[in-house]
Amino acid sequence: MIAKKVAKRERADVVGCPQCDWVSKRTELSKREHAECPRCGYFLEGAATSHGTLVAIAAAALFLLLASLQVNFISYSVTGSEQSMTLMDAAWQLSFFHEKVLAVLVLLTVILIPVLYLVSLIWVYSQIHNSGSNRLNRYFLRLMEHLKPWLMTDVFLLGTLVSLVKISGLAEVRLLEGFWGFSAFVVLLLYVYERAKRTPVWGYYTAASRPNIDVKAGMTANEQGGQTCLLCHALNSKDADRCYQCTEPQKTAWWRKPGTTLALIFAGAIMLIPAHWLPVMETVRFGNEQPATIIGGVTELWQAGDKPVAVIIFVASLVIPVAKVLTLAVLLLLAHRQTPTIVRNRLLLFKVTDWIGRWSMIDIFVVAILVALVRGGTVMSVYPGSAAVSFAAAVVLTMLAAMSFDTRLFWREADK
Repeated sequence: MIAKKVAKRERADVVGCPQCDWVSKRTELSKREHAECPRCGYFLEGAATSHGTLVAIAAAALFLLLASLQVNFISYSVTGSEQSMTLMDAAWQLSFFHEKVLAVLVLLTVILIPVLYLVSLIWVYSQIHNSGSNRLNRYFLRLMEHLKPWLMTDVFLLGTLVSLVKISGLAEVRLLEGFWGFSAFVVLLLYVYERAKRTPVWGYYTAASRPNIDVKAGMTANEQGGQTCLLCHALNSKDADRCYQCTEPQKTAWWRKPGTTLALIFAGAIMLIPAHWLPVMETVRFGNEQPATIIGGVTELWQAGDKPVAVIIFVASLVIPVAKVLTLAVLLLLAHRQTPTIVRNRLLLFKVTDWIGRWSMIDIFVVAILVALVRGGTVMSVYPGSAAVSFAAAVVLTMLAAMSFDTRLFWREADK
């Protein structure tokens, strides 16, 4: 009889914080407990939960998404003419109007990346007790971590609701099976995302033995000749090329330099100029073309009485992008002027700015929904405007700027 190989979890007694580089001692966590960095409050890990339950819910979410692609998403009727769209039409119709960049962006963030994330998660958590460390397992686990910032299904769902408000006064709108299935999928995906974040698994797939480095809790890894892996939080020697646990490259200083962040911020700011100046969407009603800028759309919603939606669009499309550029620039310039009393406040400001940045994609998703739904009609048609690509580029560039921002600069300066 061949003995079945069971993976054993290898736990280090200390863990590093990727946000401030502080080394903390690991403790056993009971159910619903989690560990935070005592210095900056960064979530380090939670207590292990049932892997089987997580896999089952992830599989259910994947099934709902795939099922939602097969049926109609939304329909609308006006003057006896009815049209409907599927979830895939949100990308295909943009491609039809030669907006292939936007089409790829919508397809990736709403469908392909969530599918890849769920498939990777199902594989990783289902293989924990069946196989040990191998390259494929670690690849899927790293892929999960890299895909997380680009999961935008919840933003797309909100964009869909905003789109319905914009055309509800002009036509009768119906939410079909695809919409309800996609909504249930979004709820399950958010649940899986949160539970996976709180369920540590890297110890099951450690690539190699821990390096023999003398790193103790209560100091930074940098002060002790070590470095914290930004992906899995493992502690490595300062001259290590790859993390011993996840094999992620550690020599990525070019990406985490202030110069890179500043260049991305500047590029995002440049893209915001045409994004707000040019029309983001063009509506043709009874043969009359009506181009609409972002601020024009907000004004139209406000005058039509849809003030809550107008406020959402104004904040997501105007306030957040501009505020994110200014906030990141100011934080970067002030990174070398820190004191322990103010560094936590600036770190909190950065975390909020980083989190809300993705919600600026609402306007792009609104355009995608309306272009797919209101197309080729004799009464009304919607076409993507020339500002849509610029605005999407600004959102992506500012997200990349936040990802490249090295928050450890705050603490290094404050400790001097």
